[in-house]
Amino acid sequence: MPEICSRVCPQERLCEGSCILNARSEPISIGAIEKFINEYAFAHDAVRTSPAPPNGFRVAVIGSGPGGMACADELAQRGYAVTIFESQLIPGGLLVNGIPAFKLDKTIVQRRIDLLSERGVVFRLGVKIGRDLSLHDLQAGFHAVFLGIGAQQAKPLDVPGAELPGVYQGLPFLIQKNVDVPLDIPPIDVEGKRVAVLGGGDTAMDCLRTAVRCGAKEAICLYRRDLANMPGSRKEYANALEEGAQFRFLINPIAILGDAEGKVCRVRCVRMELGAPDASGRRKPRPIPQSEFEAPADVVLAAYGFDPVPFPPGSDLSEIGVNDWGGVIVDANQMTGIPGVFAGGDLTRGPSLVVHAVRDARKAALGIHHYLSVRSLCPEALPQV
Repeated sequence: MPEICSRVCPQERLCEGSCILNARSEPISIGAIEKFINEYAFAHDAVRTSPAPPNGFRVAVIGSGPGGMACADELAQRGYAVTIFESQLIPGGLLVNGIPAFKLDKTIVQRRIDLLSERGVVFRLGVKIGRDLSLHDLQAGFHAVFLGIGAQQAKPLDVPGAELPGVYQGLPFLIQKNVDVPLDIPPIDVEGKRVAVLGGGDTAMDCLRTAVRCGAKEAICLYRRDLANMPGSRKEYANALEEGAQFRFLINPIAILGDAEGKVCRVRCVRMELGAPDASGRRKPRPIPQSEFEAPADVVLAAYGFDPVPFPPGSDLSEIGVNDWGGVIVDANQMTGIPGVFAGGDLTRGPSLVVHAVRDARKAALGIHHYLSVRSLCPEALPQV
């Protein structure tokens, strides 16, 4: 999905960051070139959309985000009958729900969805696996299954006052502003208010820019490391600054304070300094004694990252092996411990980039193709569908 990856992936850290011209001058603008070439191809009808000759195999893809769509695309071009199951009523996953339109126009995602439909992919929306359909149901109806449901369980804001009115997770805020879908929380109004965003990743950058565009009086990022150790895209950081967002580095929130009515009014923070690098290579922050202070805030948006959503209790999905942080365990071909069930993206590697989800999905599609091709030589080894 190069027309999508060229818009949302941090080229400055990936392809352009590895360009050999970096040692002498500016790197080749690979992202812009990729975007232009693909838009040119679409505009000149150079993208093949007709269905491939069917090969007789059926594959279920769970999740219509970047991983699910990439896997379905690869399989459909090989002649597989692919059905994508999506729990929401709108396909596209976080490409539609979580990424603001100013970063990725929704018509770009819809064009890819239409392309998949023209290639024969079927979308079944509003279907929750583990509730409406079990894993065994899928195995009874399909020769293979790919799990691409991502990791959308927000890491908790584990500080006193996190339950106060005015404290929200960043993703529901973004979803509310992106699509008209019902959520189990009231509308998050930031107009004319002081918004504090906690975290330094791309979700935090999206929250800052969205808050500014929704009329926030001020939008301030409180991050416990410095800019050099911030995981968010430098391009998104620059865009947030240009739009009026503010950043306060080496600041760690330790409590949310409320006013007489119990609403958020301040964030208690402590200043930090950087020590030795941690396991990820970034320098580990540590608090500076007697450096606490309070920052004013009317709305607090926590953007500390995500974990995989646990499988529904009692569901046969629990037969799939997971590691100690809840990620699905896969082999070199992206297959889980259950033959014919594959997985990829954030569900297996933790929160990561769209391009990583696409790569995992393409790898899984090849794994599915090899798995079913080998078994087609011995029909009795194929699952009965």
